[in-house]
Amino acid sequence: MKRILHDWDFPYEAPSHGPTSDGRELLDVVIATYDHVPTAAFSEALQDLGTDVVVETLLARAPLYWTRVRSATVRIMRADVAEILSRARIAVRYLASARVGTMALPPSLDFADAPPVHGAGWRVRRQRSLAVAPTSGGLWFLGEGGGIRMDRAVCRTGAGTRLAVIDDDTADFEHLELDRTTCVGVERSPTVNGHAALMIAWASGAIRSDGSHFAGIAPDTSVRAYCISKAGIDVFSLPLAIARAVFEGADVIVCATYVEGTTSPMLDDALEVAVRLGRKGRGSVVVLPTGREASSPEGSVHASLSLTLGDPASDPRVHCVAPGGRRGGWFLFPRLRDGKLRPFANRGPAVRWTAPGDDIAHPFSTHERLFHAESSGASAIAAGVVALVLGCNPALQLHELHSILSRTADAPGPTEAAEANLVDPADVLPLGRDPDGHDAKHGYGRLNATRACAAARDPFALALLAMGEEEAARGWSTCAKRPYSADLSGWAVRTLLSRPDIEHAVRAVLRHARLIAARPSRARTQTPGALARQLALLARSLLAAQTAPPKVREELRRTTDVLTRACADSDLDCARLENGVLDLFRTVWSSSSATAQGQSATVSETLRSA
Repeated sequence: MKRILHDWDFPYEAPSHGPTSDGRELLDVVIATYDHVPTAAFSEALQDLGTDVVVETLLARAPLYWTRVRSATVRIMRADVAEILSRARIAVRYLASARVGTMALPPSLDFADAPPVHGAGWRVRRQRSLAVAPTSGGLWFLGEGGGIRMDRAVCRTGAGTRLAVIDDDTADFEHLELDRTTCVGVERSPTVNGHAALMIAWASGAIRSDGSHFAGIAPDTSVRAYCISKAGIDVFSLPLAIARAVFEGADVIVCATYVEGTTSPMLDDALEVAVRLGRKGRGSVVVLPTGREASSPEGSVHASLSLTLGDPASDPRVHCVAPGGRRGGWFLFPRLRDGKLRPFANRGPAVRWTAPGDDIAHPFSTHERLFHAESSGASAIAAGVVALVLGCNPALQLHELHSILSRTADAPGPTEAAEANLVDPADVLPLGRDPDGHDAKHGYGRLNATRACAAARDPFALALLAMGEEEAARGWSTCAKRPYSADLSGWAVRTLLSRPDIEHAVRAVLRHARLIAARPSRARTQTPGALARQLALLARSLLAAQTAPPKVREELRRTTDVLTRACADSDLDCARLENGVLDLFRTVWSSSSATAQGQSATVSETLRSA
């Protein structure tokens, strides 16, 4: 092994995904136009090429207008096709191969006339049971250690969200509760393996043959399946499926099938539409696994295991997930003959997070059966976690979601093997993490569903988690009678994520409350009205930070007025309010949720009466 000089280094050597071609080739192109062009206009313009030219509208919804033109006999250069269309006065944004990937970027999309996406035809589910699943055996991925640390009381069930799963097979779909299955780029969906069904089941759930239920990460998310062509057939069915899912209302989109080498102008269009139009303009979340490419370029003595910058999962608009083992480290798998261990995932600069990918309960089996989820299953589990977070705070923008998931992630655990058991010691490089908490194997760490959902639900929980007060954050986020509305809570979380100075003010109040909770006698030494003043200033800062929805703004105004009057008068109402706030935080730190709810009601009554 060549000498590694830095703890962030590893054999980052990309295999080739095959050459691109701009020469004469069989006609099979995707033509992107600025507006809808009828297929008849394309047929008329290209009629001299032959009678077997097939014209098919792939998508016609602003701002995407894609038409596929293909022939089994005509060989022609794409530039010549573009020239023919130009003479016919058809304005072309770009013309790209339908079969071969390329790094070429298309012209920017114009979103001026693009209608918002509401997802009205895709029904969502209401919340059902919050039954707590065991976290032992094959269900370890829900619990502590290397799991996502699920607490249903905090995370809920993903109700109100929509999940799109893109794959190339529909076997075992009879075990699933699907809103719809759609074929994209294929006439019929094959039923050879159950890969897609496993992804859907781990993300949302399944019904076993004996009628029992397997609860996935987000059991109340509404799922649609999109079946695309097998790997290597084309490069447009994946972006077409992404675009269709976005336009139909998907909040989260996951594709765990092989997509390496399919970067194209169409993929760029689809991801841009996901970011700009998805979830009513907040951005649909696209999740891809790291993949497991092991082949290396000529001359390399190590398996590549590299997620390169040209792979679709490395696109900055994609959320790339790597698999982890039971102890939270990178997932390794033994080879059958000699028992030596090798990773089943790629690593690279664009990896965002780790999710469980080791021996996981098979969702369709009525007895304990373990299944290697690998990077595919990890991406499905991550998609379920994202659905939970969005279920807790649907208003989150994409950058806010990334911030919450990254700042609440757990540090990676140990890799589950001694170096002596490895096929190649270079397989588990890099050994270190950058100061920003990222490394090429684990990204920013292992997803923690409970912390992420608590942070998404409440601004005080967000700040408590940053302070290391995880139990207090969990108790506060589930307090049923917090003295402010859920709308204000979700909006304030978003404000704090963009305003570290206001978050500091929240933390200062919480640290004050923590000190008083540790020794209640300290409260008598504090200036009457000081806490009410700090809370009033905090409410004013939130009100001035960014435009709030009308109901939230009115609630903030009322709260500010009450607190301002309270801090001006050192009377019983002010003392009652301040003592109620301190008692509320004290009970949260003592993990007494029932008492916390009672004290919260006292604070709410004080605010209303004042």
